[in-house]
Amino acid sequence: MSERFCYRCGISENEGGPLIDGLCQVCFRKENPVLLIEDEINTELCQNCGSYKVRGTWVDPKTYNLEELIFEVADNALIENLLLDERVKEVKIVPKEELEEIEEVPVGTAYVSFEPIEWHIEYFPAIINYEVEVKARIHEMQKELHHEKKMVTVYVRQTVCPRCQKFLGGYFEAILQVRAEDRVLTKEEKDEISKLVEEKVDEIMKRDRMGFIQDTVEKEEGIDFYMGSTSAARKLAQAIRDKYGGSISEAYQLIGQDRMTSKEVYRTSVSVRIPKFRKGDIVGDKKGNIYRVEDVNGKGLFLKNLSTHENEHKDWKSAKRDEIDTVEHERLEAMATSSTPREVQFMDMNSYETFELEKPEIEVKEGEIYRLVRVKGKYYIEGKK
Repeated sequence: MSERFCYRCGISENEGGPLIDGLCQVCFRKENPVLLIEDEINTELCQNCGSYKVRGTWVDPKTYNLEELIFEVADNALIENLLLDERVKEVKIVPKEELEEIEEVPVGTAYVSFEPIEWHIEYFPAIINYEVEVKARIHEMQKELHHEKKMVTVYVRQTVCPRCQKFLGGYFEAILQVRAEDRVLTKEEKDEISKLVEEKVDEIMKRDRMGFIQDTVEKEEGIDFYMGSTSAARKLAQAIRDKYGGSISEAYQLIGQDRMTSKEVYRTSVSVRIPKFRKGDIVGDKKGNIYRVEDVNGKGLFLKNLSTHENEHKDWKSAKRDEIDTVEHERLEAMATSSTPREVQFMDMNSYETFELEKPEIEVKEGEIYRLVRVKGKYYIEGKK
């Protein structure tokens, strides 16, 4: 069999082989470069929130330190624009030190390292020059690996992401209205709800970039949150109901037409109405039992029966069925002055009038002052002063 020669450089197969597609080992590597990335790459970061695109989608940064952020954005752009020969099926990014140690690579695999060599990031566009290095094998007959280096310049420019454009333009998609049933929210409730909303928005915005609060308007009867997305408003309403109980409703207002799709555009009002009950309220049921509200949350009412002094829990369905509602009452302080096996005599500390109560379930000591509640002329002991 006659000896074959490389058609590019003329070296014999004995000296430069084995030949691959008619090329010696060296010429094969030269004719089939693996590292095809462009010399220059352009990318952007939002000057307002620091977000940038990952595979076409805007994401929040891992750091808000500007210097670290610029390198984060540039690194991402380099990886996304990394272009290798199509025969490379698997790419592994490794540190430069690890790449230097690699001597064997499976066919179809490339190991890539990159590191910034020089940069200026004092003003925009920031410019970072990377040295990109690759070791790869694309043919089973290769004796030596492809080992290529290239200088790549990444330009990081500033822009304003779509979310910030909308936020800065005053955009909102939904209004979350927080109210209480048959009463106004207290200042403590407003503060507590505002804090809850702020905490939940931080969580929501990790998954929904439009879940921002455009504005918060405190009204006499409650609070309105102007939200960047309807989905976020619904999640917040659910979080408030989970904590306080209550009901959620929605209303829609036609605000125009989308120019691109010609579809009608609606603004959603998500209303969450927390129960009228508060800790310390005196309530009654349809059977005439009188309770003090010990706590209120999304699961229902925690009550103390003022006749038996036992704690009871009623979920919201049970509370509605039992017709739990606030009752007119009067609170007073009175001293236990004497007792018999069946009754206790008290003296009102304000008017000094005396009255008798049927002996309660709890121990009452003469000379002690107690907090009492009067409902429809009947007295109930709340507890010691």
